[in-house]
Formats: sequence, C-alpha cells, structure tokens
Amino acid sequence: MRFVSTGIKFGKNSIEQSLMRCKSSDRKYPRLDGVTPDMTFDDAKRLNARWNYRDINDPKLLESGCVHKFSNKNWCEYPGNGTEYKIAILGSSYARNHYKLIIQECRNRATTFATADVMGCEPIAAPHIPVDNGRAFAKTWSPTCPNHLIMFADFINTTQPDYAFIIFFAVAEPYENGRDNLNNDTVYLEMKSQLKKMLPNIKKKLFILDSFPRIQRKGIENIAEEMKKGKKTMEEINKSLYDPFHYERGRHRYAELVKNECGSKCELIDYVDAFWNKTMNAFQYFDSKGFTYFTSPNHVSAHGLEHVRPIYNKICAGL
Repeated sequence: MRFVSTGIKFGKNSIEQSLMRCKSSDRKYPRLDGVTPDMTFDDAKRLNARWNYRDINDPKLLESGCVHKFSNKNWCEYPGNGTEYKIAILGSSYARNHYKLIIQECRNRATTFATADVMGCEPIAAPHIPVDNGRAFAKTWSPTCPNHLIMFADFINTTQPDYAFIIFFAVAEPYENGRDNLNNDTVYLEMKSQLKKMLPNIKKKLFILDSFPRIQRKGIENIAEEMKKGKKTMEEINKSLYDPFHYERGRHRYAELVKNECGSKCELIDYVDAFWNKTMNAFQYFDSKGFTYFTSPNHVSAHGLEHVRPIYNKICAGL
C-alpha cells in the first residue's frame, strides 16, 4: 500500500460531513456513538477509550428483543416491523458488531431477523494455519471453527431467509499455489463448498462484507492526544495505524468467488471504498476530530458504524 505525504487534512470522510449526512430527514434512530459537532479532542480521547473497553458489548450497540426459538444457543431471532421479507445475519463477532445497525436500517420492511455468530469463526471458511491475531485465546478457538461451518450452513437451511448478510473480513491465509490457481487452494475450495450449501437456501440475495486493512491496536488510544498536541500530522498518525494483514488475499478470493460461483445473487460490501481517502491515497482509521472508526479488539467502533450506516441504509432501501 502506498501513502502520499500531502500534509492536508482529511476531507471526504470528515466528522462534520458525516454528521451532516446523519441529520437528514431520513434518519430514524439516534446516533450509536453519541458524537456531536461541538466535541473536542478530549471528548474523542474519552469516547475512544470507552469504545475500546466496551467494544461489541457496549449497551448502545446491543439490540434488544432476542427470542431464543432455536435449539442452538448461538442463534437468535429479532422481530421486525415489516411484512416483506426475512433477513439472516451470520458471521464472527463482527456480525454481532453489526446486528443493531442492520436491524435498524431494515426493520421497517423485514418481518424477522435471524442471527448467528461465533467468536473468531467465519461462515465460509475455517482457519487452516495457526491464527495470530494478538489474542491469547486464538489457538484455543480456531481449531473449533471447522465444526462451526456445519452450524452456519444449518442455520441458513433452517431459517430460509430472503436476504442474508455474512459479516466478517478474513479468509486471508497464504495461497497454496499462487493467486492464479485458486481451484487448487484449500481455503477457496472450502469457500465454494460452503457457498453451494448456503446459496440455494437464500431466496433472493447474499451480501458479504469484503476484506479490508486491520488497524494497529496499540495505537488507537493515542490518536486523540497526538491530534491535540499537533506534533504529528493526521497522515503520519494514520500511516502508523495501518496493518494490512494480507487483506488483499481475502479480497481476491471474494472477487473470484462472487464472479465464478455466485453471480448476481451475491454482492460485496466494500469498506475499503467507504474509508478510502483519495487525496491521501490511504485507508482512513479516524476522523478530523480524532474519533476512531475501529476498536482495539479489531471491530468497528460505534463511530465507525455510523460512518458506514449510509451503506446499509441504501441496501435496505433497495431490497
């Protein structure tokens, strides 16, 4: 990834423009992040710390009304206010991270939302090499992921949704025979197998969150303070946070999967495009006030969820 040193402020994805979009008449819910235009770097430092500490368990991100109607304890159903279709949301903890946002944006037309999530495990492929994500329990949970592939396929077969969202962002292990030989790649073959099990049980469309660059977790707590001191440019801070974690391999696998195995019944949700700053030629991790879009456990912060809300607003409006 190439960074361009321009010394300019972030413009396209600024907090001011984000808040302006969310003040529009079509906004149905209060902001998940509680951010207002008059907040300072000190407010950013305080809220960044809260988002890092509470992460996906922040009460503001938890959707209420779960009905445990399934035998699997990881499955849940939430009521909608509409009459048109059923939605399923499944994935790793990233799915839980996004439940409330997707439910909010689709609630007025959906009858029900079925959800299933497993910490660290993906619905389309399981880890085949030791997982190194900076967490002590990674080696504990990753061996269980192959069994959860069966569970995810069973979830879709049981719920028979009209639309489904798969929310996770990995499948980025090294290629076994190079990027141009995916038909001999274990991860890709597993993705194909899982898709063939799921897709016939999704009546209309499957949305998949595409891979994107991770954030250097230890640097998040310093963003607002460094902004306040003014000793580093936003570009310098942003560059120090960049952690690619081979996300390009995930994007390549997804692109080939959709093109060759899924066609018009699948659509990728692209956060690289949503967070990309064209002037800086960089993936953007925080806004001009120092509010982070991501948390140290590698999830999307409440502020980041508000940043991508227009994506789900558009998807739900178009279903």
